[in-house]
Amino acid sequence: MQKELLLAIGDDRAASYNLRFLKDVFDSFCDLKLTLFYAAPRSALWDRQDAGLPPSEDAVSEFVAHKKGKGRKALDDAKRWITDIAGCDGGNICTKVVQSRLGTARELICEAREGLYDALILGRKGFTWFEEIFENSVCHELLWQDIDFPIWVCKRPSRTPRQNVLLCLDGSEPSLRMADHVGYMLADEPRHSFILFHVAQKGYAASSSDRIFGEALAILAEHGVPDERIEIKMVTGRNAFKAILKEARAGHYAAVAVGRRGEGAQTRKENLFPSTVCVNLLRQLQETALWISK
Repeated sequence: MQKELLLAIGDDRAASYNLRFLKDVFDSFCDLKLTLFYAAPRSALWDRQDAGLPPSEDAVSEFVAHKKGKGRKALDDAKRWITDIAGCDGGNICTKVVQSRLGTARELICEAREGLYDALILGRKGFTWFEEIFENSVCHELLWQDIDFPIWVCKRPSRTPRQNVLLCLDGSEPSLRMADHVGYMLADEPRHSFILFHVAQKGYAASSSDRIFGEALAILAEHGVPDERIEIKMVTGRNAFKAILKEARAGHYAAVAVGRRGEGAQTRKENLFPSTVCVNLLRQLQETALWISK
């Protein structure tokens, strides 16, 4: 089945990280159906519409100018990369430009929901110390929204080829949904293996870890992933994030796949917030992409 992906396109260099990641990971890159999406920055001139009034002529003119200028150029550059660098014919590419009145993150959420894409793919620069203190990136904002689709955050491409996915399991529903997503997306990409990874607390019952791995194995089997492409790893530790980060760096994985929230979330309010593991991985993974499931 053809995979349909929504790619966030912007004006900076990080905007190309998602395209370069897809090309590195998918041998069938040219078969992917891609929607290149650009949200023109929100303007104060649109406040009239927020108040229930029609947008001013200046606001409309500004949007048209941006659409023909930066937005169109960003999309044209991305499409040209797909055809000229990746060597695809461009037949599976769709482009969209919208005026952002809700903010970029919410515009992406609206498009992802309406288009029923298999995943939303973003590029992301590394953090500066200032960003670590005052986090306001689109990627970070998306984590705090009530998303119901997978997100891929693609970091700066590595100089050396990367492959395989570190599938982090904790027994939660989001982590099992991620297992389903990973299996669906990469079952037909035999170059990649699936490393099922679980961080157990000291004294953790073996039967519980067996259940966690067993559920994920059953999901991958449904997608036709053979046993020889699956490896199981379990470590013991009190800090799941540090254990995952250590394994991610040692294994040079293409992606780390996690659930947006962990097993400990009980109430609906808790379910709306991302886990600290998810947030910390977003901040500290350097060249490995982060895949996040609802």
